[in-house]
Amino acid sequence: MQISVIIPLYHEEAIIDLMAQRLINVSQTDWEWIFVDDGSQDKTVEKLRPWLDRFDHWQLIRFSRNFGQQNAFRAGLNAAKGKAVVFLDADLQDPPEKMIDLIQEWKKGFKVVVGVRLSRTERGLRGFLFRSFHQLFYRLTNGVMPKNSGTFGLMDRVIVEELKRMPERSVLFQGLRGWVGYSRSTIEYHRSARIGGEVKQTYAKLFTQAWDGITSFSTLPIQWISNLGLIISLFGFLYAVFLLSIKGLQFFGKLQTLEVPGFTTVSVAVLCLGGVQLIATGILGQYLARVYHEVKQRPTYIVESHESRGV
Repeated sequence: MQISVIIPLYHEEAIIDLMAQRLINVSQTDWEWIFVDDGSQDKTVEKLRPWLDRFDHWQLIRFSRNFGQQNAFRAGLNAAKGKAVVFLDADLQDPPEKMIDLIQEWKKGFKVVVGVRLSRTERGLRGFLFRSFHQLFYRLTNGVMPKNSGTFGLMDRVIVEELKRMPERSVLFQGLRGWVGYSRSTIEYHRSARIGGEVKQTYAKLFTQAWDGITSFSTLPIQWISNLGLIISLFGFLYAVFLLSIKGLQFFGKLQTLEVPGFTTVSVAVLCLGGVQLIATGILGQYLARVYHEVKQRPTYIVESHESRGV
């Protein structure tokens, strides 16, 4: 098998027909298609089945419930037989036709080929959050993931085997494939609007995935709160010296005693310090929660059924 294409599915009944037709138009005889149904409760699988016979090689993996997109990709990686693996979302915002460009770069010798978006259709708050995350993630991780890139990309079998060896449970594969190293190339394309169905990535899921990505690849948030604590301590020390100096001058009669109400100063100091402490505790708690999640060693997904043909 030359190429394995992994496509997570979750409530995609509205676009299955168009998706399958476009995939068939680019499919080749030495490709395998791995569809991972991430616990869909609609007719996604029922609408996909009539199309499966038109693919030469396919696998259909069904989860017992929704385990998330990253775990769907993980299941696909564990099942893939190809010399290279492509991640492709089902919503067709990343054009399947661009997989040919990914493969051409791979044949030049690059182990990782990532799709970089020249433009995207998201506007307003959603677009702002996407842009902000990519900028922040790029800076925090020293460029482990190219700016304006996502899941769409290709990995050589060498990269796939390295990713399969990683036992961590909270993953961001689009970052990990760059972290592994080896030669990397990019292709550019314009991202399309979603053609049907509802957007599955809610703001809550986006924030969770962004935080998982940042805490998976960087300890800078902990360093930031440490630095913030040092800065506040420095200002507190300077303020204490200032107050002691005032008291000393008043004691020796060098400065007239002033009646200054202290409630505001104390309240601001307590509230600011309390807020910083809560933020620091929350960030540390998030890292500790990741450790707890890893230590439990629960399976990252449960397969209800696994069908295949020609694989």
